Amino acid sequence: MKIELYQAETEKMCRFHQSILDEARQRLEAGDHFSNMEKLGIIHALQVLIENAIGKAKHLLKLKKQVIPVSAYDVFQLLQQINLISDIEKKQWEKTIGFRNTVVYEYMNVSEDIVFAIVRQQEYQFTLDFLNKPFEEF
Repeated sequence: MKIELYQAETEKMCRFHQSILDEARQRLEAGDHFSNMEKLGIIHALQVLIENAIGKAKHLLKLKKQVIPVSAYDVFQLLQQINLISDIEKKQWEKTIGFRNTVVYEYMNVSEDIVFAIVRQQEYQFTLDFLNKPFEEF
């Protein structure tokens, strides 16, 4: 897949998932409650954004002719080592990947409070910014 097409599809996916998360944030601020299905939709939207960011990070490394690590943590460590992200960003990615790992591997331990805090504080914006940043700006 051409990198331009990949970026365009990524941005389209971002708009869709951002709309879900922004609506959830507005509803949280209004004091609304969510059905179990809606809660799963919020978690899924966060997971998809993070998974896509890991994929984009691997594409960045491939473009820079780097060996692609298996571990998502190692992917962002290498991005930091070759100065494509800052140390502060790497630390944020570690936190983000940790959340994703909880969703994927420890799904029975996903804290609704943490999910809602991520949404309320728009912590997903960090991931959206990474995904929406064109490849040539790295």
